Parts: sequence; C-alpha cells; structure tokens
Amino acid sequence: MLNRLTPSLTQTVTRRGFLKTTGIVASVAASGALLAACGGSSTPTSAPAAAAPVSFEEDSAAGAGEFKYSNPALEAPAGAPVTLKFNNKTDAAAAVLHNWVLVKAGTEDSVVNNSTAAGEAAGWIKADDPNIIAYTKLIKGGESDTITFTAPAAGAYTYLCTFPGHYAGGMKGTLTTK
Repeated sequence: MLNRLTPSLTQTVTRRGFLKTTGIVASVAASGALLAACGGSSTPTSAPAAAAPVSFEEDSAAGAGEFKYSNPALEAPAGAPVTLKFNNKTDAAAAVLHNWVLVKAGTEDSVVNNSTAAGEAAGWIKADDPNIIAYTKLIKGGESDTITFTAPAAGAYTYLCTFPGHYAGGMKGTLTTK
C-alpha cells in the first residue's frame, strides 16, 4: 500500500489521483448518494435572496392638542434592513418632544409604563426593555433622528411615542412585515 501512495521520482501524483488511491473520492461520492437518498442534495443550493433595504421618512404631525404620526401604517419585508428618518414637525418654540419606538405586538402598555418609570433623565425610554425592537432618541421640534434596524419576523408591530401622554393621545402606528 505504501508503494501505491508514494510516487517514484518520475511519477507525479495529482491530488485527485491521491484521493482515488486512498478511497476518499469513492467515500465522498457514496456520501453524496446517501445524502440524495435521504432527500438531501449533494450539490450546493443558493441561499435565499436577502430582502431589499427599505427607507422611511416619518413625521410627527401634531395638531391642536392632537398627537399623531404622519404615516399610521408602514410596510416592510421581514428581515429587510430598514432606515427610518424621524422628523419632529412641531414648532420648536412649543417644546413638544417626540420619539418613534417599535415594540413587540401586545406589549405597548408595558413599554409605555416602563418608559414612564425610566423618567425624563432617560429620555422617557427604558433602553434595555426586551419588548422594544428599535427606537429613535427623544427629539425637540424641528429636529430629526435616523435609525437603522432589521425588520422583525412577519407580523404586525406597533410604533409609538413614549413621551408621557402621547401614546394615550393617539401617537401610534403599525409596521406590517411580510
């Protein structure tokens, strides 16, 4: 066997020749057949295409004592990279602060309560809340903040403002991912 594996000075053994001699090629071919027989494939398959990036520009649209977002409904492919630019369109002199916070379904009240408990010093956001998917900082009228995040799994998610009273006043919307 050693003589079959050790070439003479005049004989060159190719990698394939070495693998054939040692039986590795047959072993690889057999495992491919076994994989195919089990419903697998011995040929590589391409990975699913990544979702195209999505960009949104969202504004606060406060009117006479009313707090709301300019877009109450947004859509994005699940898993897509999302860039959101949030603009606080309120008058800077009015000193009305807003943020944009995306939360897991059914956790809106919990997130708002936790953010209220975090207080003004924390920007009315509990940053380590596990129910928050993404959020902008709290911004003054005339300011903007841009964030990038990955759209969550397919479903409907609420975005809201955690400044005290704004969510209860109607400052919320829905991001639907498909």
